[in-house]
Amino acid sequence: MNPRPALFGWPRREELARTSAMAVGFACLFVGVYGGASWVTGFYPGGIRVDLPYELHIPFIPAWALVYVSMDVLLLLSLLVFRTWRDMVPFALALSVETVVGALCFLVLPVEVSWPPRFVEGPWAGVFQLADTMNLERNYLPSLHVAFACTAALAYAERAGWLARTFFALWAAAIAASTLLIHEHHVVDVVAGAALAWGTWRLVAPWARRESVLHTLQVEALCARELVRFTRRHIRYGLIASGLYVYSVSRWWRQAHTARVGFCFLQLVDDVLDGDRTVEGEPLDWVDRLLVELESGSNQDTGTAATLGLTLLSRLEGDAARAEVFTLMRTMRKDRERVKDGQWWSEDALRAQQRETFRLSVNLMLSVAGAELRAHDAPALLDAFGWCSAMRDLREDLAQGLYNVPEEVAAAVRTEGGEPATLEGLVGTATGRAWMTAEHARARVLLEASGRQLAALEGRSGLPLLRLFHRSIESFWARRLPRRHPFLREAAAVRLQDA
Repeated sequence: MNPRPALFGWPRREELARTSAMAVGFACLFVGVYGGASWVTGFYPGGIRVDLPYELHIPFIPAWALVYVSMDVLLLLSLLVFRTWRDMVPFALALSVETVVGALCFLVLPVEVSWPPRFVEGPWAGVFQLADTMNLERNYLPSLHVAFACTAALAYAERAGWLARTFFALWAAAIAASTLLIHEHHVVDVVAGAALAWGTWRLVAPWARRESVLHTLQVEALCARELVRFTRRHIRYGLIASGLYVYSVSRWWRQAHTARVGFCFLQLVDDVLDGDRTVEGEPLDWVDRLLVELESGSNQDTGTAATLGLTLLSRLEGDAARAEVFTLMRTMRKDRERVKDGQWWSEDALRAQQRETFRLSVNLMLSVAGAELRAHDAPALLDAFGWCSAMRDLREDLAQGLYNVPEEVAAAVRTEGGEPATLEGLVGTATGRAWMTAEHARARVLLEASGRQLAALEGRSGLPLLRLFHRSIESFWARRLPRRHPFLREAAAVRLQDA
């Protein structure tokens, strides 16, 4: 039998950061859900009455407002009681579940309090006003104040001796009594709040302590952190993140979870190889260590990437899908080799690299989605993907030494006195502009071919995802890229006139 840990203690800095983040997350959830329920019920014409006859004899004692607001202190003690994120998870989840269940009850059973008007003057007026403000309107049955206090008492009791258990039980009981003595709740609200706490803790805590649940929550937290980091670099990742979470609503949660993990893992690897994410040592060595860790299971200290990668591999169905993850990583690795060695590739080599990268990427996305289609069903879309990626990030890639301009074009630009390693130097020459114009025209042909290929796939699973990609590339071709380079719009207009 494991010895009972000390009731209170100061957590390690990194654990305090995690548990504090969970506390802030719960606070945001509470404000949004609890406040939202109060706002909605404010439009109701009235509420039900749950008061009992003898409650008229319960005195109004404003001083008990101090006990009422002490519930926040009771909850904050959790940071000293649950000193690791794993220990905090059951408590935070229980409070979150109670908040959601409570809000649903508020919406379905809005209660109209039956206490007489309250007027407070003197030293307790400020504290009472704070307590009354915390309760908002019609958020009465069940009392979440009581539910949270009882949940804290139940949770802390598992780590406490008899004296501390008694203390927390009395504190929770005092908070419950305070809701009556300052006329914020009725007895039915209090009983319902206590029952909600008992039932939620009995159900949620054992489930939340399962290793599989803790691992899933850890991975989701890592994904959320990575998506925030991606979004801080470019807003388009915020749109992708929104789509990945919306996907959870319309698909099985497991598929949506795997999609988030896959995107975050591969984008993290890509960021390291591109130099957007700093790692210790050469990025190629880091990726090699990551490959060893994923393929052999030996710890190579690659951190978040290894956790996400191992999770992704465990979620994929079939050895073929898992093998393509490794192939994709090695294909992406070649781009870093190009940067490191300052390589300029031929047009055919560049297109082959882009085609293979997106063949593997699209296959992985379709596999995660459980789709029937595969990348080879839409070859024109793969080439359009490669074109879009190269044109979209051309400035950044050139600045980092990733030359997605064919070596023959670069040589011609140099003969005109231009510098093909910068976007300004490239488009400042007739050859550079001609190449970009030709690429823009090629993309139009690819998109038209892609449209025909996708139309022939009607009725097969995975088609909506491919069409989403097609529309995104179409938008980039028609609007965003011409805004960056107006000469492309002019050239397209000339082609239309000639046609």
